[in-house]
Amino acid sequence: MGRKAKLKKERKSLPNENNGSQSNPDQFVQHLERQGYSLKQVKIAPDMPDKPIDPQV
Repeated sequence: MGRKAKLKKERKSLPNENNGSQSNPDQFVQHLERQGYSLKQVKIAPDMPDKPIDPQV
């Protein structure tokens, strides 16, 4: 069996496993929370200044 045939066989077997993960929509949020992100506390980037800042030498 060649390399492409093995990849094709793996791709056919993977959709069966993916269907179970799509049934739980909160799994994505739980995965992010395990990584340390929180969707309830959004961190906003600081505003950019209107005037260009000259670097101090």
